Amino acid sequence: MIYRDDMYSMRARIGVIAPIDDQVEHAFNKYAPPGVSFDSSRLWFPGPTPEGLVFLSDQLEESAKMFRKWHHDVILFGCTSGSCIKGFGFDKECIERIERASGCQGLTTSTAVLEAYKALGLSKTVVMTPYPEATNIAEKKFMEDNGLEVTSITGVGFNRTGPLAHPSKAFLYREAKKLKTEGAEVFFLSCMGLATMELVQILEEDLGMPVITSHQASLWACLRHSRVYDKLPGLGKLFTI
Repeated sequence: MIYRDDMYSMRARIGVIAPIDDQVEHAFNKYAPPGVSFDSSRLWFPGPTPEGLVFLSDQLEESAKMFRKWHHDVILFGCTSGSCIKGFGFDKECIERIERASGCQGLTTSTAVLEAYKALGLSKTVVMTPYPEATNIAEKKFMEDNGLEVTSITGVGFNRTGPLAHPSKAFLYREAKKLKTEGAEVFFLSCMGLATMELVQILEEDLGMPVITSHQASLWACLRHSRVYDKLPGLGKLFTI
């Protein structure tokens, strides 16, 4: 019998570079299959304004250098808006910077989200975020420039940092249920700072459409880029692919 401790990193070792406020470790360690481990590095983050997100991404290469001496199957820049704030192609630029600095395969959350839409074969989407309006505008443009049709994008506040910056799952659920989803095929809940994994399945059932969240798409893409193809229960249609 192989116990989980014996399987540590046996299937994949994934690096994560994320803002100081992200909730990525809890989500990834809770839901990843056995044999997958995570090493994380944190970035100082003044807040999700365009200026704050550029400041965040400017730290990327220095942070990625810490992974150079250890093999990782993939290294994720775990920030949705931070990896798309400079527009079309910025996610690819971030990946190139990670790969140059670390010598490992790179990935970003915004890239993972685009790959999730492609895997689902759907492009018309309603989006909910915690971002200020300027960041929503930038994210909407990035998505549309990558071939998606954003029927609406709604910010629900909480666009700050610190211990009181994170909305509850109940709040996110209620706000999602208020959205007009007519004409959309997918609901996207954006931001790695939000705890969303437990909401995926219930929102898919109640909204009647596939749901993508930043944590879910990032974990899915990290696993797939590491050649781990487990179909995980309770994480929506994406994890059945």
